[in-house]
Amino acid sequence: MRVLVAHQVPKARTGGMSRLMGFIHDRIAAAGHEIDYLCSDDVPATWASWYGRRVAFPMAVRSKTKEAERAGRPYDIVNVHEPCAAPVVIGKGDSSPAVVVTSHGLERRAWELAKEEGLLGREGPGWRTRLTYPPSALWPGEMALRRADHVFCLNNEDRQILMRDFGRLPQTITRVMPGADQVYADAADTRDYSHATRILFAATWRKNKGIEDLVPAFVELATRHPDLVLNVVGAGAPESAVRACFPEHLHSRIECETPVDDEAMAATFARADLFLLPSLFEGTPLTLMQAMMSGLPIVTTSTCGMKDVVGDGETGFLVPIRAPRKVVETIERLLGSSSLRREIGTAARRAALHQYTWDNSAVPVLRAYEALL
Repeated sequence: MRVLVAHQVPKARTGGMSRLMGFIHDRIAAAGHEIDYLCSDDVPATWASWYGRRVAFPMAVRSKTKEAERAGRPYDIVNVHEPCAAPVVIGKGDSSPAVVVTSHGLERRAWELAKEEGLLGREGPGWRTRLTYPPSALWPGEMALRRADHVFCLNNEDRQILMRDFGRLPQTITRVMPGADQVYADAADTRDYSHATRILFAATWRKNKGIEDLVPAFVELATRHPDLVLNVVGAGAPESAVRACFPEHLHSRIECETPVDDEAMAATFARADLFLLPSLFEGTPLTLMQAMMSGLPIVTTSTCGMKDVVGDGETGFLVPIRAPRKVVETIERLLGSSSLRREIGTAARRAALHQYTWDNSAVPVLRAYEALL
């Protein structure tokens, strides 16, 4: 079986999407199948400048597919990311590879939430985005989701929407779960739950990750707990920009890191005492599995893939979105009880070691590919 994995993200496995696709397909390659990748780095700069990224990337996918056909080694399957999948699906012929569209969080759901934010008086999409986003990304993505041979999604909420609103049959949808490497469990093997002074936020510093709720929650917690530190990991923004979101007197208690690999990231997780991710919208965040594998007590929102993974009160705590007050209350509860931290953290670690490994993540993907053939 030959598979082309075409996702418009950098080739380096530093982000959630590139890591998810890469680590899963490493296992499929180890099973004897041939995997090629097409990433944003592979698109000629002239194409991107002439046609724009959303057009240039699908053109590159089709070009690579045709090139393989001409070489007498056609792909059996093309796995392409939802926002840039429409031209690939539209151009599909009877002899073309099967097309699998992967959604890392349905564009429709992200768009509805963004508009809802504006109605609530929070930062919503600007007028230019309201005009350009639907025709350039939302509608083409929905067309691809309807016409693809198969769809991969990252949570049950998206799966239900695909069946209810897009008319997809259950057997044409596979829910894919991220995994975490054993290195996270190993690094935190001697975790000490007797103290709690470091809160870890491991995510890009942007709106959908819940930073508008994270900031006021930490400000209140820091006022009550003078030793509390917030560790922001993988922000993708300058440290000065992250710190500027907080009152000046708290800047020294905001630490930013960008670990270069899993070993460094695992060490950062091992040093933390609590994991906080108040996201508004996700697929299923990779860092959630890493936190569980590391045995961290988790506080996250009851939405998207988080509620599929975290058992509320068992392997973590779920709070509503846009609820910094509930974040404060839940973290206060954890700060006040070392036994609760240990109970939640060790249960999360057990669940991750049993369920959320990359070997387990690859199983439904390979099964779906084989069914398509």
